Amino acid sequence: MVSSEVLKSKDVGSRIESGNCFGTVRYIGKLPNYSGIWYGIEWDDSSRGKHNGTVNGVQYFETKHPTAGSFVRGEKINFGQSLIEAIIVRYGGQENDVMKKITERQIINLQKSIKAPFIEFVGFDKVSNRQSHFEALSVVSVRLQNVSFIGEPCELARVCPNIREIDVSKNLFSTWEDVFNICEQLPHLYWLNVSENLLEFPEKLTLSKIFPNINELRANNNYITELSTDKKNNFNNLEILDLEDNYIKDWNEVVKLNAIASLQNLSLDGVGLRMIHFKTDSSTLEYFTNLSKLCISNNCIDNWSSISELNKLPCLEELKFVNNPILKSESAETCSAIVIAKIGSLKIYNGRMISYEDRRGSEVDYLKMYGMDWLRVKSSGNQSVFLKEHNRYLKLIQEYGELEAAELQLPETKLKNTLLDLILVCRDRTINKKLSPTMLVQKLKILTQRLFKIPDLPDLVCLSQGNQYEIPLDDDMKEIDFYSLKNGDTILVKPKN
Repeated sequence: MVSSEVLKSKDVGSRIESGNCFGTVRYIGKLPNYSGIWYGIEWDDSSRGKHNGTVNGVQYFETKHPTAGSFVRGEKINFGQSLIEAIIVRYGGQENDVMKKITERQIINLQKSIKAPFIEFVGFDKVSNRQSHFEALSVVSVRLQNVSFIGEPCELARVCPNIREIDVSKNLFSTWEDVFNICEQLPHLYWLNVSENLLEFPEKLTLSKIFPNINELRANNNYITELSTDKKNNFNNLEILDLEDNYIKDWNEVVKLNAIASLQNLSLDGVGLRMIHFKTDSSTLEYFTNLSKLCISNNCIDNWSSISELNKLPCLEELKFVNNPILKSESAETCSAIVIAKIGSLKIYNGRMISYEDRRGSEVDYLKMYGMDWLRVKSSGNQSVFLKEHNRYLKLIQEYGELEAAELQLPETKLKNTLLDLILVCRDRTINKKLSPTMLVQKLKILTQRLFKIPDLPDLVCLSQGNQYEIPLDDDMKEIDFYSLKNGDTILVKPKN
């Protein structure tokens, strides 16, 4: 390994840009048989690199990916610009950049040096107006502007003191201190986006001290692996927290956020979660009391017990949950029914409002789905394991009544996996669909509403082959096979308006 003395350079750890690619400086020094100073870069996109920091048997630095490293000359590296420069270019134009930096004292000195007291600086009033314009800025976005530092001390507070919302995502910040510096100078700040800067979380959640008024914090696509809180100093106003695409993995880390009592919306998409579990047997948590929206898509959750745990959140109304292994265990329709049945407070699932009919149909389906299992454990007296997995089953029995064994057993002549080939007709549109004979009429109404884009649930009428007679499908809780449907039958879909 190369001597650690080289790694003490102030630029090691800096974020850089080169050829529209982003990376982190891991080494600065000489290379055998090459002149000058070289920069060892760990690229965000591993395809941009060539090795892991080891060349010709010598390890100069380490990378997370075996091909993420390469060496680059300093002249090819962009170490970034100040936040003030980025704001001026973005919101003030570049034509008067020189004038912006000239103070009255500099003007007087220049007059003396060239012995021209009559010199006039055309456009100085415009610069003053431009400064006034910066002071009025309340919403600022400098995304992808290669910002790596703030500027001169207190310069941000002087130039743009009234910023309330700022987006500094995908820039070149290398430490949270850079972000703290921004917030210390902006007392009115309540919305902050620091996503895609590959920042690691501080050892303690000291952010609450720095961002006392923050309402929304977006920190997705960073290197956050652990979370911690200081119970004496927590966010009092934070309602929205986005930690998407970090490396948290352990739900116990997420639970630490319960100290943020004001939290309403938490995004944990793509953070590697496998299991959700609260260390309490209580059916309702005494924390996360305001959390109403949770996003946990693109994770590694492979069990339904994790979804059961979410029913402990007292105010959870909206859930986004797609692209997780457990969702491959059943059809999309069945998975949706299971989630809705397991979380009693849920009102929106994957962006879709849950109607009264949706919930009733899902919960009845759920009762039927696990009815035989329930009857078995009930007779054995060992119900605890079942009720831990199916946390709302007793409540659903109270709501709809307990199903008898005869209602749960299919006749031997009825093949569960046999599909009916039906023709769905709505006005001038026709759709052929293979449907399970055990599908509830209520579910078929929801399906046809979606297929034909009808605002309300339609009425359904079966038209037998030969068009000899019509049969209204008027009992939502009956399976469609109750109406003796056959392959080739037509279902007339009749909108209510």
